[in-house]
Amino acid sequence: MKRGILILVLLAALGLFWGAGRLNEPLREERARHRLNPSDPVGDAPPLMTFTTVALGGFRGILADLLWLRAARLQEEGQYFELVQLATWVTRLEPRFPQAWAFHAWNMAYNISVLFTEPADRWRWVRHGITLLRDEGLKYNPGEARLYRELGWLFQHKIGAAMDQTHLYYKEAWAREMAALFDGPAPDYERLRPEVRRRMLDEYRLDPDLMQKMEGQFGPLDWRLPQAHAVYWAWRGRPFASGFEQQACHRMIYQSLRDAFLQGRLAYDTDEGLLVLLPNLDVLPGLLRALDEFIAMPAWSAEMREIRRSVLGDAVLMFYTLNREVEARRYFEEWKTGASPGEPPPDFEAFVFDNYAGGIEGAAPPDSGALIEQTAYQALYWRALGYDDRAAGYDRLAALCRERAGNEQPPLDEFRRRARQRLRGELKSEEARARLAE
Repeated sequence: MKRGILILVLLAALGLFWGAGRLNEPLREERARHRLNPSDPVGDAPPLMTFTTVALGGFRGILADLLWLRAARLQEEGQYFELVQLATWVTRLEPRFPQAWAFHAWNMAYNISVLFTEPADRWRWVRHGITLLRDEGLKYNPGEARLYRELGWLFQHKIGAAMDQTHLYYKEAWAREMAALFDGPAPDYERLRPEVRRRMLDEYRLDPDLMQKMEGQFGPLDWRLPQAHAVYWAWRGRPFASGFEQQACHRMIYQSLRDAFLQGRLAYDTDEGLLVLLPNLDVLPGLLRALDEFIAMPAWSAEMREIRRSVLGDAVLMFYTLNREVEARRYFEEWKTGASPGEPPPDFEAFVFDNYAGGIEGAAPPDSGALIEQTAYQALYWRALGYDDRAAGYDRLAALCRERAGNEQPPLDEFRRRARQRLRGELKSEEARARLAE
């Protein structure tokens, strides 16, 4: 009896081993396809990385853990330069450890860069963080959604946002680099020269076919600006993402598209030496479609509806400041359809003012005065740069702010006089001063 049971157990074990063996080869092929087999040397790796991968074997992990613990202590102590070398060792020992690549890039772009005072020095370290993730981290971890998201974040936040005091230098440096590559705001996809395509793919990991597909969905993007690149890398990370990373990629896409709508078109004023960021109105339909796609996801529906309504509010104010009241009113009517039951909708002018001033109507007179003067300044500023439609829109907005302020404030012409005097001292070119005097 016992002998029979033993034979059955052995036969079952042999069957299980045989089944596992049948699955081994497909699993190996799948891991190789995604380059996830830690026992194999990383393709095209530097000699040191290949040596540590093969020679140290399992001890690589122990050594990398010890270095990682040391890195955490150096982070607490603020020893950021020593961290650079330590993180380099960790990534060489464990090239498929995505946290090390993300940490290393963050340290250079955020911690090291701010230790310098010169914008060019800061930009050098931010640029190092970008190239590290793009050229090495993703090369050895091509299916790691977090690294796509981290790379997109450097474009969205470090370059695109205004948190760093030298963010304008970063924007201009990247814009000049991309303009030299594309010879304009975007590639000419239909007549793209082979050498340009090769540089895009080899040096910047930019796939022209994917870029063209994105623009077909979201509208024309200005690839000299960081918003387009944040969307691109989040878009590339989506196929590999799940859970938090999927949500993070989705958020990066609509947030960056929203930023592109508000400030996604680049213009240079060579006379004034200014990098001028203008709205990209062509992105708005694609942004709304993207939000509609996210609204269809049950877990996101309520949040995305509120965000979509907020974007419509942005559109009302943007078209108003561009002196395009017909479109502003159309988006205002769409915004009203999302009102809660029983919520009394404001009239158009009240909505424009509240959306612009953030409810400043009840503020003290000096605050209202500062708002009026700043709006009058914007009107004169855009007129001096030659953007007459936007100047007219801000002029109307200044009149609306003055009307809402009541009798406590001087006439609007007084605010215009102060703003003109202030702006005259800031302008460099005679042409801009002449437009200001008109």
